[in-house]
Amino acid sequence: MAQNNFTVDARTHSISGGTGLDTGIALSPGQLLTVHVDPDETWSAGAADRTSNANGLGNPLGGDYGLFGRGAQSFLFGALVGSLDGGATFFGVGTQLSMTILTEGTLSFYYWDSNHEDNSGQIRVSVQVYDGPRS
Repeated sequence: MAQNNFTVDARTHSISGGTGLDTGIALSPGQLLTVHVDPDETWSAGAADRTSNANGLGNPLGGDYGLFGRGAQSFLFGALVGSLDGGATFFGVGTQLSMTILTEGTLSFYYWDSNHEDNSGQIRVSVQVYDGPRS
């Protein structure tokens, strides 16, 4: 299975004033999505103790700022999140994800934060999609 690599930017791809990174990867029910981010790569939600990896602030890097909610969904500030519906709904990604796809959509990635203006840094994201056994 081919591996696709992307760079997600904390400011450009923030849910608060940025635009999600459209990977162009169309997913269908039954496929297995795996995502990996090196846990040593970091990005920042601002000054002082706001640097974290894709798991978000306080998990284990940076200060503990708790969860940021948007609509009915909440994730740690600074977390890498994904969407299959252009940002209408999200799922947590962090540094490692393995997920069976249940609905069609195109994969996009976002930086979860309430203020994109003071964000900085980028992380590299590796994506693989497995079709599963053939009938």
